[in-house]
Amino acid sequence: LSASSGEIRINGMDMVENPMEAKKCIGYLPEIPPLYMDMTVDEYLRFMYRLKKVSCGGTREEHITGICQQVRITEVRKRLIRNLSKGYKQRVGIAQAMIGDPKLLILDEPTTGVDARSTKILYDMLYEINTKYNTTIFMITHGRLQECKGCDRILRMDEGRIVEE
Repeated sequence: LSASSGEIRINGMDMVENPMEAKKCIGYLPEIPPLYMDMTVDEYLRFMYRLKKVSCGGTREEHITGICQQVRITEVRKRLIRNLSKGYKQRVGIAQAMIGDPKLLILDEPTTGVDARSTKILYDMLYEINTKYNTTIFMITHGRLQECKGCDRILRMDEGRIVEE
């Protein structure tokens, strides 16, 4: 949707003047990850790398290997996505969002349907991504504020307006 007013800058780039470059600074994971169940994790991440037209330092394989290590999915890279647990599928979705080393990750309900153990792994991993790689994580959650205890800032919104900070 086009903006009706105001301006959006991502990493200093105007979204209207330079939308493709600005979008490269964002990684997005919707509530239901857009995974291709008949692909292996490696096939999927290579496909997303090509789709995003990434040009990071190093080779494609180095980039994908680094991301797999960050999100702790190295041991399942050769498996079909359909055979993974919900927790691993979420991590594959986060890996997809991290392709291109975005400085902003937007995660919509990243722990929905994930067991307590996998939730802890996800939050530990996100904390590490935030601190070690200086990535801003914008996470949407519906009422599970206890999951946000490691966050620097929490905003509560209602009908698109900030009602509490």
